[in-house]
Amino acid sequence: MEMSPSSASAWLPWLLSLLLFSLTTSSAPVYKAPPPLNSTLLFGGSTQSHGLRNCSCSAPILDCDTALANMQCRCHTVPRSSLPPARLKADGRINIWVTEEWLLTELLNGSTVTHLQVSLCGPVQLDGQFLSLLGLQTLRIRSGDPGAPYPDQEISVTPPAELFPSSSHHVTLVEVSALTGRSALKSFSVLGPKLSHHLPHLHVPLLHPADRGEEQEEEQLLTFIY
Repeated sequence: MEMSPSSASAWLPWLLSLLLFSLTTSSAPVYKAPPPLNSTLLFGGSTQSHGLRNCSCSAPILDCDTALANMQCRCHTVPRSSLPPARLKADGRINIWVTEEWLLTELLNGSTVTHLQVSLCGPVQLDGQFLSLLGLQTLRIRSGDPGAPYPDQEISVTPPAELFPSSSHHVTLVEVSALTGRSALKSFSVLGPKLSHHLPHLHVPLLHPADRGEEQEEEQLLTFIY
């Protein structure tokens, strides 16, 4: 049976509406891209501000490009005088551009960080000190020294979660000179009770004063990165 042109034109609007309905009511899953994961970026402010630039960045920023970070990230300045020493706490990835030595000795030393990236952004006096960190799992270093044979390195020191449920049970001591990239990163760990009592000259921060309690009696994992 043949359909006349007039009959076909009469059916056309109905067919189009049926097709449109089937497209709009399809049960096929729709892919949605996950939102970008922001990372925390910290670096020293200008000489005049004497503060810390605290930035949240949704995309990677070229190391030590402070002008680009100020344009593409959400940043604000925290006065240096209001920064409590050794109280930095970060569960995610944190990037620190070391433009001045105080960012290591005052801000980072003794803090609680999980995934840390340290980028040296110029000549910084590193005089054989140790950097003490609580709960560290991964450390990545980026050196701006053109003569460094190991300018980009990452090392994992994640302890078993069932043995060390609290970050205060795992202390990592990083030899500051290892941040220059002039040697390959190495590590070793020692397990024992109250290890900081046997190494007073290293100023190991077992627990912050506000967190001290019975946990101090438990075993501690001490990791050296050099």
